[in-house]
Amino acid sequence: MKPIQIKTFIATAITTLFLGACSNVLEEEPRSIYTPEYFKTEKGVVGGLTSMYAHLRYIYGQGYYYNTTETGTDEATYAQSADANFKDMDLSGVGSITPSSSRTDALWQPAFININTASGIIENATAIGTVSNAMIAEARFFRAFDYFLLVQTFGGVPLDLGAGELKFNTSPSRFSVRNTVPQVYTKAIFPDLVTAVNDLPDVGRVKGGVTKTAARLYLAKAYLTYAWWLKNPNNIPTYPETTRVDPDGHDAAWYFQKAYDVACSRN
Repeated sequence: MKPIQIKTFIATAITTLFLGACSNVLEEEPRSIYTPEYFKTEKGVVGGLTSMYAHLRYIYGQGYYYNTTETGTDEATYAQSADANFKDMDLSGVGSITPSSSRTDALWQPAFININTASGIIENATAIGTVSNAMIAEARFFRAFDYFLLVQTFGGVPLDLGAGELKFNTSPSRFSVRNTVPQVYTKAIFPDLVTAVNDLPDVGRVKGGVTKTAARLYLAKAYLTYAWWLKNPNNIPTYPETTRVDPDGHDAAWYFQKAYDVACSRN
């Protein structure tokens, strides 16, 4: 009987240890995603801001983004073994840009993910009470930064990701409506960058972090780019189709002057 009892004891002990180990393995602790509740804490806001800096490598750190902006120029063109991923985006006309073959997702996907992260920070950070305006301004800078890249590349893009214009969306949505170019600039890019200029510090919160000077640079560049879009000397079509009239009634000359004023400002 003794051998049987000993074997039974050993089997029970092993089973207990195995089940205990399994319970630890199956306890999920998400570390690469943000839940809506996460942004309601100071730690969540800081984590969200860190991810906004990290997202830049998903744009500038991969070849398809450079391919969409450089191939066919005097800088580079497609190679002998290039497939449609490169040829379709080549500005020389060797390919044809289609939704199924081009790599415009190299910008579209990371930019909109980051925009939604920024909106989550902006909506929740004020209610926390311990998050400074300067930290919220970092999120505003990056939201404007991504919208600026998108509007230059695609024309008008959606401001509503499913929860309302410039709202943090927590539910998947399969539908969207493109805003016009003037709406993207005047509702999203300019207000966010103006706030960033006012609230960001002269020295970054972290090494390499965004500053008041960086916000002024992009605000001046956005004013300049929008002014050229309003003037449209080469009669380039815009998408979605809209009249080249500023919603606030300003003309191209006004925005050119704003670009100059911001670029030359020392405050």
